[in-house]
Formats: sequence, structure tokens, C-alpha cells
Amino acid sequence: MTFLSRTCASWLVLATSAASAGLIGCQIGSTTGSSSQPDDPQPPGQTDFISGNPNGGSGRDSAEGDGAGVPGGASAGTGGDPAQDADGGGEAERAITEADIIQVHGGKLYALSQYSGLSIIDISRRDRLNLLGRYQATGMPFEMYLRDGVVYAMFSSWGSYLYDADSGSYTYVQTSRIEALDVSEPSDIRKIGSFDLPGSISDSRVVGDVLYAVTFENGACWGCASAPNTTITSLAVGDPADIQVVDQLSYGDPDANSYGWRRSVSVTQDRMYVAGIEWNGTDEGHSTIQVIDISDPDGDLEEGAVVEAVGQIQSRWQMDEHEGVLRVISQPGIWRTDALPGVQTFAVTSSEEITPLGYTELVLPRPETLRSVRFDGAKAYAITAEQTDPLFTIDLSDPANPAQLGELEMPGWVYHMEPRGDRLLALGFDNTAAGGALHVSLFDVSDLAHPTMLERVHFGGDWASFAEDQDRIHKAFTILDDLGTILVPYSGWEYTDDTYGCGSYTSGIQLIDFDLAGGTLTKRGAASARGQARRAFVHDERLFAVSDEEVATFTISDRDAPAEVADLALATIVNNTVVTGDLVVRLSADWWTSSAELEIVSAADPTRAEPISQFDLSTLSAEEPGSCYGSGLGNARLFAHGQYVYVLWPSSEWTKTRVAVIDLRDPANPRIASQKELPIGGNALYYYGYYGRVVGAGDSVVQAGSTIVLRSATDEYYYYDDGSVGPLSHEASLEIIDLSNPRSPAHRSVALPEGAGHTGLQLDGTTVLTSHWVPLPDDPSRARFYFDRIDVSDPSSPVVRAPVNIPGSLLTFDSGSSRLLSMDYETVEFEATSYEACYSSFPYDAQFVPVNGEDWSGPGRCVGTHRTLKLVDVGDTTARLRDESPIADAVAISQAFIGDGRAFMYTYGSGWGVAEGDGVASYGPGLLVAGGLAEGRIRVATQTSAEIGQGQPLLADGTRLILSTYNPPAIAVLDAADLDELTFERKGELSSYAHQVTLAGDRALCALGHYGLDVVDLR
Repeated sequence: MTFLSRTCASWLVLATSAASAGLIGCQIGSTTGSSSQPDDPQPPGQTDFISGNPNGGSGRDSAEGDGAGVPGGASAGTGGDPAQDADGGGEAERAITEADIIQVHGGKLYALSQYSGLSIIDISRRDRLNLLGRYQATGMPFEMYLRDGVVYAMFSSWGSYLYDADSGSYTYVQTSRIEALDVSEPSDIRKIGSFDLPGSISDSRVVGDVLYAVTFENGACWGCASAPNTTITSLAVGDPADIQVVDQLSYGDPDANSYGWRRSVSVTQDRMYVAGIEWNGTDEGHSTIQVIDISDPDGDLEEGAVVEAVGQIQSRWQMDEHEGVLRVISQPGIWRTDALPGVQTFAVTSSEEITPLGYTELVLPRPETLRSVRFDGAKAYAITAEQTDPLFTIDLSDPANPAQLGELEMPGWVYHMEPRGDRLLALGFDNTAAGGALHVSLFDVSDLAHPTMLERVHFGGDWASFAEDQDRIHKAFTILDDLGTILVPYSGWEYTDDTYGCGSYTSGIQLIDFDLAGGTLTKRGAASARGQARRAFVHDERLFAVSDEEVATFTISDRDAPAEVADLALATIVNNTVVTGDLVVRLSADWWTSSAELEIVSAADPTRAEPISQFDLSTLSAEEPGSCYGSGLGNARLFAHGQYVYVLWPSSEWTKTRVAVIDLRDPANPRIASQKELPIGGNALYYYGYYGRVVGAGDSVVQAGSTIVLRSATDEYYYYDDGSVGPLSHEASLEIIDLSNPRSPAHRSVALPEGAGHTGLQLDGTTVLTSHWVPLPDDPSRARFYFDRIDVSDPSSPVVRAPVNIPGSLLTFDSGSSRLLSMDYETVEFEATSYEACYSSFPYDAQFVPVNGEDWSGPGRCVGTHRTLKLVDVGDTTARLRDESPIADAVAISQAFIGDGRAFMYTYGSGWGVAEGDGVASYGPGLLVAGGLAEGRIRVATQTSAEIGQGQPLLADGTRLILSTYNPPAIAVLDAADLDELTFERKGELSSYAHQVTLAGDRALCALGHYGLDVVDLR
């Protein structure tokens, strides 16, 4: 390669600023073939293009000569009173309010979903649920308060990128946010105020007009403090349009090794107690309780006393203030069973003066760990667990002399306890029980010296769990004293086939009747839920089940068989979409529940949660044994033609591909037209084959009307001495599925020419395009590439045209000019002083082999690949080089996205000491766009910006590239219609990162998985 070529290569990837994009191209006249028509006869030898084999063999030594290998550059609320004192009573003006994910007020249900944000639902008319409004925000919903027509919604993981003008770079900062939302008109929810908080929210309380938020930075979140710390912030929320910080206190985590754990909070009207796990990396462990005085009604925070607990505080229930005494139950160490839990009492004179009062150790029958604690006036209960759970009763009537009175052993362990006078209701786990892994227990604690378990009922299946942690489980464990009924939201898994580990997901609300006086529990029925059940309550004689995906109501006149009477989707899972006519078909598949269905919606309103109709894909014929996890339906490929939708997915063992044709001629009643299992490995749907250093272009599946074409390949590999990987054998074929008769799919297999590998598939009308390469028999470090065309206009009789030798792998082909753009490869090898020198010359796909065994800091052999864009005139059997343009070695190309006469290549730098001006910034991702096929001259432009670095290309459409970015999640478009002036523009924000995009005219339908579907206008 000449010095001129190397200079042009550097210019090809010159980084541009975020505000401008440069056109950088280079025509190498000394190496360009003559301009001839594609079908002109070629003189002998001129059509024999030989490239470096990108995946095998050692390259020629180019360390001398042009210096190509020299390193370049420098190295619920559940419907109750929202003013209820959750932590122990208080005056109305200083009532303590807890947040929750649901609130019920004025005939409306306010529900926070992690997928769909805030939904307001009219529940004033029995058996009719009407969505009044919705508010979606970036970040993970935590909890909310409802006050005088304003929702204070709290969000964690609220990420944003901040631009640093000095460094010219963006830094990701993870915060939390409180948004004040005017919900007086639910159809028009408006944000009227907001405030950002550091880290993630641990807990909160509202006392009067002050919101106290506790946040935690673990030292690992992006943009957070370098060491774990907990911050308490008081916010004046009397004026929701002007949320103001009143005061703030921050405490570093004392862990010597900065492990960091979220802290728990207990609150009274005057004080906040904040404590959590502390661990020095050994077997020692205790907790420091920081006392904060919050008695000032305006929100001033006064740092109070520091109380040392003998052991770890893992939940809010382990500390409690009662009648001027702070009581604490904890256990030294972390996960230790040899240290005994201790009961401590402290006299609370003021927030600044808290003095030790009494102490006792719990006597355990065997070494066990403390699992749960609950205080109840002058009594306390503690549960420890190993194989069996002892319940310990503690008398605190004399705070200076806490006394352990009774003990009760029982199987399983208890997660949470709710006192009811001389009875105790408890929620726990025991996955050895035949009746289910979860249980509710009823204890008689009228005689503290002799507690007894009166009843226990099991439910939930083999592997069940709750959605909430111990600090919040009381908000889900709903005890309806007036109805004598307990409502427990749960979700889990129940095995049905031990051979294959098959089972079914279950989620719902378990009903359990209780009679405290009679000492009985009676297990009733369960109301099923879609998605993970999180809350339950009774309103207007209806049971409401709330999950992140749905609100459903049930009649419970027969509690053994709750009957659903209404449901409203809060969110819908959208994995993929396809457009056909005036309809959009959404694939909704949940890997956890193994459910999959097609949802048909109007193209005019594709985001509608309630579809026109649904088609349960489980109605397709049963798969072979072992397919109980839904197989590949969650990643099924969707295609449409006319009034039919084609669904392709792999069999459970990926040995075959299944195809189903769904008839949508009556959208309200979709039905199966046909289905068939084909002898095509499931990898053919997604897997391009091993590319190594070959730039990937195309797809694994293409569609030509009612014909679907897949590329099936079988590969085995071996390792070269230089550490690179090459194919030992490679067999590939085109699998053609003819669906012109929807009731009778036909399949035909056509062998592709033999080679070491094949690139992805592209489509030109009804002609499938690909390329393959064949190593030279006498020199495996070099190879010939070939351009392949297969006409499938008649799928029953495909025509395979003669391969044409071309320089490198296919990027894009223009049938109008009979020209293609390819990427050629040249393998080089040189001696490098270190691995940094190797990777500063070539990107990540270079191979460095140390001379001295495993000593990577010393010298070694570096094998890299030069890449060159080449423009070729293509005839029926021959090709002629027309133009070429080299790529800088310091630039890696991960994938090419092919549009109309454009190849969009996602690039990134090696990051190993590549200096600015060498053609790419260190680690700097960007886009290289190549075109010029119609003009007959390679034209190249580049675009680099922080936004491109935060995004991922999804698909090319004509002369534009659609990307998904993260700042916040959004759809952006790189327009390359004019290669002299690329434009990059963000078109619309998303609720989450887009997994898949389908274009419907000028709209992008963005599938967001559990976050549903967003539509972005690309105009």
C-alpha cells in the first residue's frame, strides 16, 4: 500500500464534530481499473481478484516497506386513609404518610407500573374499568403520594448524559427524580414541578408539607459518588410547582471495602432512624443507626445521636421507638450463625440524647440467622431460621430489662409478621411443603411464655415469591379485618414435568379467610393476574388485582372461585411488529410465563393496549418433548403479505424451523391457515455464520412477496498457530419457503457454492444476493471472494447464477448500474513491542501472540487486517475494479447496514493510544457511510458524535439510517441523501430502549419489550 493510500485512509475516518459531518473520499487513480461496461470481455488475468483470507492463515510480513504495521499515534396505599400514621400515630397536622405504587381516591385508581408509568383508572362504576389518562416518564417508578389533586411520583434509575465542555465528552449520571403531576384532569396529566435526587431512592415519608427522601449511591452507579453513601433530603412540597430543598445530610458508608447496601428507615413525628448492613469484609458486622431530628415543621434536618447496634439492621422492622424508648433487635456478623441476636433498648431523651438502657441476648436452640422482627407495644417477636424456624417472644414491659420469654419451633421461615392483639399473622416461605412454597400462619401469643401455631396454609406452587422487599411487604400483605380475609399477591413457578423441568408460571392474589377468635385459617381460591401481581384491595364488593401489566376485578361472593368480571391492560409486551395494509400485528411473548400471542391493532392506533383481537400462539400444534419454555416464540420472525402473516420460529432444540400462516382476512377473528415444521436448523433465523474479520452485511432471512428465503449453514472450526479461528468445514444452502398457497407451504433447498463462509442475504427484486470466499489451496492466508445471485421469482425452480469473482465481500449492489461495493481484506503480520502497540495499530479483531508465553507486556507477533472499499462493475461472469478507497487500520467496523445505494458502517476505535487526528478518537464510535455506485466513484462520509456513541443502528431505509440512542432512549435518523452534508437528528424519545423497529411510511414502530410500543414520526 502506498503512502498516498495510507494518508487517504486516515482522512477517510476523520472525526467530525457533533454539529457537522464531513465528506471524505479518495479515488486512487494508480490502482483503478479502466471504466468498461459490465459485459465487456475481460483480458486474461484481470478478473482474478485475490484477497487476504480474513479468517485464516498467517499474512505476509509488511513490517518493512510502507510501514503499514507500525503503531500509529501516541500510545396504598390500598384504598386506606392517605394521612394514616404508618409508623405509630400522630397529630393530623404532622401525620406520617407512606408512599405506595397505588392510591385509591374519589372513585379513581392511581397505579404506577414499571412498564407504563402512571395510569389513572375510573373505578366508580362497578365492573367497568375505564382508562382516564396515562403519564409515561423515563426512569423506574418507585412509589407515589397523592395530595390535593397532585401526584408526587418518584422514579429511580433516572439516567441522563451531561456534556462536559472542557473534555468535549458526555458523562452518564444516574439519579432519581420526584415529579409533581397535576392529575386534576386525568386526560391531560401535566408535570408542574420536579426535583432530582442523587442515586436511587431507598425510602421516603411525608410529614406535614415536607417530603423526606432517603437515597443511596452504591459507588458503582454511573456518575455517582465514588464511594457508597446515603443522603437524606427534606423537600418542601406545599407548592408542587416549586419543590424546594429545605435541607440535606449525607453519610458515607463505613464499610472498609465499600460494599454498600441500601439502608432502611423508621420514622416518628420527630425523628428518623436510618440504618443498614455494615461489613468490613470479615466475620465482624454491626450497624450504626443515624438519628435525624425532623421535628421542625418546615423541614430543617438536625443531625442527632449515633446509636450503635450490636448487629446488622436489614429491615425497618428491627428498630422501633415506643413511649420514649428505642428498641433494636439485631445479630452480629453477616450471614453468621454462631453469633447470637441481641435485644437493645435506649432511653430517648431527645434526638441528640439517646442512652443505653437495657440489653439481652437471645438464647437459640442451635446456630441460626435472624430473619424477621416485629414490635407490638410492650412485646416483640423475632424469627430466626436455619432448617426450622424458632419464633421467640420478648417482653419489653420493663425496657431496662428486656426478657426472652417463649420459643416455638416450626418448619420453614417467616418473612413478615402483623400483630392482632393476642394473635399474630405471619407471611413466610417453605419450599419443602407439598402445598406450595409460600404460607400464611396464625399464632396464639396470648401467653408469651408459650406461643403456639394455630394454623398454617400453603400456596403459590413449587417456586413462588413476593414482589416486595421486607421494607415494603406490608403494603402488599393486605389484611381485611372487617371481611376476615387476607389478600396475598404472589408469583412463581410450578413444575409439571420432572423429565424436562417443564412447568407453568403462576401469578395472582391468594385469598385466605381467618377467624382470630376461633384460631383458624382457611385457604380459598386465587384470582389470577397477568404479569407479577403486586397489590390487591377490595372496592365496591370487588376484588382488585394490580400488576405492572394489568388491573383486573373479580367477584368474591364465592371465595373458593374468584371470577374475573373486568380487566384493563396497563402495559403490553411487544417483541416485534409487522405492518399489513391498515393493520399492525404485534408479537407479544413473555419468556417467563412461556406465553406468546399475536395482537392485531389498527395501524392508525398501533400503541393501543386493548387490541382488536388476539391470537394465542399456544394453539399451534404441540412441539416435541422439552419445549415447555415457549421455545423461540419470543424471538419469532414476523413477515406479512397481503392478508396473511407469516410466523417463523425455531423448535425447542433448534434442530428445525416452524412456520405458521395466520389468516387476517377477518381481523377480529384471526385463524391458522396452515403450519409446518421444516428441516431447517433454528439458527438459520438469526445466525449469519462465523464472520471473524469479515464485515457483516445483510440478514439471515429475506422476503420476496409470498416467498421467504433463509440461509442455513453448518460450520466447524479450527485454530491457527497465530490464534485466529478458521473454518474446518462449511456447508451452506438457501432454504426457500413458498407460501403462495397459504394452506400448503412448500419448501425447497438449494445448495450454495462451497466456500469457507457466506455473508448475509440481501434482496434485489426477486433475486437473493450473497457472497462467499474460498481459500487458495496453496496459500490459506489468501482467498477468492465470489458474488452469488439466486433468482427465486419461481420458488419451485430457483435459478442459481454463476458466481462472479470480486475483490472482497459484498456490501451492497445496485442493479441499475450493475455495480457493487465490496470490502476487501489484506492480512498483515509484524513484530510489536507489546500488545498495546498491536492494538493501537489494529482494532479488537487483531491477534497478538506474545513471544514469551503468557507475558503480554513484552514483545510479540501482531496479525491484523487492512480493509479497503472497492467499487466493481459486475457482468454475468466477470467483474472489473472501478475504484477503491482504504479504511484506516485503527478503525473497526462491526456491521454494515444496507440501504438504497448506501452502506452504513458502524465504526469504533481501538482505544489503545490512538491519538486525535489519526482518523478516529480513542474509543470513539461513529458511522462511515459509503456510496457512489450510480456515479461510478466511491464517495465516503463520516459522522461521529457523542449521541452516535450512545446509540445502536437498527436498520437502513433508502438513504437514511435509523438508530436507537440512550440520551434518554430515543430514535434518531442519520440522513445520507447528500454525502457532502450528512445530517443527524433525534426524532422522538422512547419509554425504553428499542429492541426492534418496523417502518410504516414515515413512522417508526418501536418494539420495547415489556415497555410496549412507541411510535416516532420520522418526518
